[in-house]
Amino acid sequence: MRYAPMLTAREGELLAEEQAGLELHLAGCEGCRATREDLRAVEGLVGYGLLRAAAQRDFTGFADGVMARLGGAEGHEEGVVRRLTAWLHDHRALAFGGALAPLAAAAALAVYLSFSAAGPAPQEGELDVATEGRSATILRTSDGPVVLIGDDEGT
Repeated sequence: MRYAPMLTAREGELLAEEQAGLELHLAGCEGCRATREDLRAVEGLVGYGLLRAAAQRDFTGFADGVMARLGGAEGHEEGVVRRLTAWLHDHRALAFGGALAPLAAAAALAVYLSFSAAGPAPQEGELDVATEGRSATILRTSDGPVVLIGDDEGT
């Protein structure tokens, strides 16, 4: 029975040609018409039962309960601090690890910088300066030699 899934379709769910084919089939098939009416009756009863169950539920304190769980409008900052403190208490290891992460990064940076710093300043004869036709002046400082390259014209 290829029309069975279409029997409970609501208005607009079927394509125009599907709706026309279903109506044509229902016009000639008493069994499908009866099945469709039974399904519509069951659908109506289920809908009525759900509405009735919802009507029996008391929602008067719903908004107040939601606001209480959110911390309420008054004292919102205290609620946030309280929740953060509770979270830190419940997740101590994660909070401790998060606090150690910047410390570990700083230590790694210090180790990296200590190993990547330039070695001792070059001794006399170790410094090779190519000036390509310009005059060069070498200044010795506490940070090591500084090479000044200038024009031969004296500017």
